[in-house]
Amino acid sequence: MTLQRHARSVDGTIPVAALLYSDEESYASQDGVGIYDGVQKSINHQNGTVYVTSHRLFYIDAAKPHSQSFVLDLSSVVKTQYYAGLFTSSPKVTIYLTLEAPAAADGDEAGESWQCEVCDFRNPPGSSPTAAKCALCGVPRSKARSTVPIPPRAVSAPPSSAYLLSSSPPTAPGGRPKEVACPACTFLNHPALTECEICGTALPDPAPLMNSEPSSRPVTPSPDESGNDSTMLRLSFRKGGDKALYAVLKRSLLGKAWQVHAYALRCTNIALTLERLRRKRLDGRLPHRAWNVLGLVRGLMHGVQTSAQSAQLDMNDALKDLDALMIKAREMVRLAGELNERLTAVTDLNGSSAGTEPETATFIRSSLAQLGLQMTDVPVTLDMARDEKRWYEQLARELAAVLQGTGGKNGTGLMGDRGIIPLDEVWGAWNRARGVALLTPSQFLQVLPHLPAHTEPIITERTFRASGLRVLHTPTYTPSTFAARLHGMLLMSGARTTLDIAQEEGVAVGLAAEMVDEAEAQGVVCRDEAERGEVRWWLNVFQEYVWDGQDT
Repeated sequence: MTLQRHARSVDGTIPVAALLYSDEESYASQDGVGIYDGVQKSINHQNGTVYVTSHRLFYIDAAKPHSQSFVLDLSSVVKTQYYAGLFTSSPKVTIYLTLEAPAAADGDEAGESWQCEVCDFRNPPGSSPTAAKCALCGVPRSKARSTVPIPPRAVSAPPSSAYLLSSSPPTAPGGRPKEVACPACTFLNHPALTECEICGTALPDPAPLMNSEPSSRPVTPSPDESGNDSTMLRLSFRKGGDKALYAVLKRSLLGKAWQVHAYALRCTNIALTLERLRRKRLDGRLPHRAWNVLGLVRGLMHGVQTSAQSAQLDMNDALKDLDALMIKAREMVRLAGELNERLTAVTDLNGSSAGTEPETATFIRSSLAQLGLQMTDVPVTLDMARDEKRWYEQLARELAAVLQGTGGKNGTGLMGDRGIIPLDEVWGAWNRARGVALLTPSQFLQVLPHLPAHTEPIITERTFRASGLRVLHTPTYTPSTFAARLHGMLLMSGARTTLDIAQEEGVAVGLAAEMVDEAEAQGVVCRDEAERGEVRWWLNVFQEYVWDGQDT
């Protein structure tokens, strides 16, 4: 099962902050989370709190935190998948893990140090999940658990069986290894040598291998590797918080803090080893050939460090240039605003007198707009936009502000509480607001199709069929809405004249007559013409009447 292969038990009664590695940070947590081991629910993990850190994922059980809590290394995660839930199904985050189980031995504690069996380096406790590999030479840790403290190995001691199985050199046909690996630096030495050419460590006697046993054999997969469910773990969120935690989990997986720390620690340990070998060279305990090889390694390390420092300096310079550019941009915006205010003041002082100042002001404002320094409360002209379509979009936004107020969002503009207004009135009022940058009627009509996208509530155009009158109106004055409202008015108060309807709606008499005529065409009302020419409107009760053809 996935939990048995990849998860490690922790004591949930201890605060999570005390269980973190020295280089580990806690990002987010969420309670009310259940665990699916593959596609089946894990009976013992159905109500707990999940913690996401830079290196691991903690599950602290609410009922039995001491025995049912566990931790999962994020370095084992291959990919993740999010399910938003449906009806009674709760949101879930699926975590796909590697087929290989973590290399560290079961039961390792975060505060336990261990000694590498290849280079004898003692790895510090709590140095992130990369402690499963030696921070100096990168060799995976042996399955055999080493306890603390570990006595230093004797120079003449043969390598452990785990080392022979994991790093034994190729063998000759006679059964004797061609080369002998140094137990300290892993350099492959000639079988005739008794000491390592590089570090001078005594080499172990090459143990003869049995010819009847093949050098390698296929490994039988475990039963739980037969399907994809064996590498899948699901988090079921019963109390919400799934989106926020999933975002943090993806950020932690992309950061790969465990790899960053491992690289920095390895560079530090290599530098310490080179310094230790340099002292051996000064004491005369290191062969000259080995010192030449170490000089080559030192040169490579210096090149890597120089490249990293150069890249860091270039990045810092780029950020400084970006900061300076942002400061200059803010100054340009401020200067553009001051220039626009001065131009507006001069234009207001000159008024409508003859002169070249309005044209000059328009040219300067157009130049500022082309530089991306668009000013507020300035009429939009064609030379300010990059193309004609963008110009009409900006004009529609400007018209929305005139009709409904600043920004076109529930302000008090030309439309106000009227709900319907003729196009000629809108065109005249808009041109008065624009000053010298006037719009022709054809340009005004081309702006109207873009207007609904910038108004709230939506303002659309309507044309009355009888007279051809064109108006702008809100949703309260659509033909169906007005007809329903007129039906209710006549039903409650009886017959009404056009003047009464205009007063009730708060519109001009001409507009009221146009709307009532359309309602008559729909069959909602019918007219009653009096002797003196007065017209009264009644509900059309004849609309659904079926005549039998008989004269009365």
